[in-house]
Amino acid sequence: MSHGVPDADLLIVGAGAKAAAIAAKVHVMNRLGLGPIALTIVEATESAASWSGRNGMTSGEEPLAIPPIKDVGFPYESHREFGEVGEEIDRAMMPFTWQQYMIGEHRYVRWVNAGSPPIQHRTYGKYLAWVLSRATEGVRLVRGRVTRVSLEEQERLWRIDVEDCTDSPLYRGRALALTGPGVHRPFAHDPDAAPRIFHCDSKRIELARIPIEESADIAIVGGGESALSCVAFLRAFRPDAELTIYTPSLPMSRGESFLENRVFSNPDEVGWETLDEQTRRDFVRHCDRGVFDPATLETIAYDDQCRFVTGRVRNVSSVSGEEGVCVNYDTREEGGESTVRHDYVVNCTGFDLLEQLRSLFPPAVRAEIESRVGGVWERPSGAEIPIGRNLELTGMRPRLYIPGLGALSQGPGFANLGSLGLLANRVLKPLLSEKDAQIQASRNSITEVV
Repeated sequence: MSHGVPDADLLIVGAGAKAAAIAAKVHVMNRLGLGPIALTIVEATESAASWSGRNGMTSGEEPLAIPPIKDVGFPYESHREFGEVGEEIDRAMMPFTWQQYMIGEHRYVRWVNAGSPPIQHRTYGKYLAWVLSRATEGVRLVRGRVTRVSLEEQERLWRIDVEDCTDSPLYRGRALALTGPGVHRPFAHDPDAAPRIFHCDSKRIELARIPIEESADIAIVGGGESALSCVAFLRAFRPDAELTIYTPSLPMSRGESFLENRVFSNPDEVGWETLDEQTRRDFVRHCDRGVFDPATLETIAYDDQCRFVTGRVRNVSSVSGEEGVCVNYDTREEGGESTVRHDYVVNCTGFDLLEQLRSLFPPAVRAEIESRVGGVWERPSGAEIPIGRNLELTGMRPRLYIPGLGALSQGPGFANLGSLGLLANRVLKPLLSEKDAQIQASRNSITEVV
């Protein structure tokens, strides 16, 4: 405590998959006597909110793109970061595995006998909430909405202000981790067209505006997981709808071989940080961003009312004198531009984590961050964000962890679910090292006195 305000070694905004993995690892480390590490997680709605179907552009019914055995401890190679004690950490993580969750639900044998099929987003969300409910040693979960993030320079601490919280209205920490998908990317459209445009994070009740009694013509703009998730939901929600998916490049499915997967679970194995930037960009694009999950693609393989159009959407305009919108997009044909009328449009071009951060950091804090690490918000389009090995913004102290921006710099698995256990190890390693240094300094001080 300091001035009556709760302190933590690490603050996390958002109680999703990354927070669950870090919380489980903190719990284990404290139980093993490696800490103490104090962790505070602040969540505005509910644990694993993005997976339940009650928030954002997932119904909760879509199949998870990765096998759930890649759980919060995967890849269980903590010895790479912590040496011999890493093996103890991995053994102590066994109570948090996917298998233990399913055994406790009395569903493990049925899942295995069925061939370990893909699970729904909703089921994965329940697993994450289960992990967070059991990760209690040194872990505090706070309900409230973070409205502002600021720096307390003299004490080298982060401060977060929280609304609608039954406990303290502010929290202070020695490090801060920002998680979550961000907010949907801007989408050029005429103001009159707005009522017929939905976004990746539109709530289910909003989509109910699409009439059920008649066939609707819906355009989905985007070439990644959000777009495919939207297609799967809309097909179940409005089975007679005509669906057109606009992608800026040729549609691709996700690579799932051993060669690709090993890069997600252990980027050091291929020397990820030593690869040139274009090679890293190409890998991320082919295996993570702008690709579709093969299992979900199978569900629309014979769907005659679903088609793909290759082209980059530039603007959505209203239709004069009638209902509907016009999608204006670039083509490679002569003339280079085309316009097609649809009833509704869904913007699935992805999420922008930096824009979400912009809303949390006051202008003075953003300016201070950029004075230390270089351009972040006002960087040239496509420029690489400086994310260090521990998934921190390079050069920023106190540490600011942004794992969602770490794919290009540190490995593709850090921006998704591909290596949650490794992500937790990378984030916690400097905190554990600082604890070791403090303990050693304390011991030396005692020895000198004696």
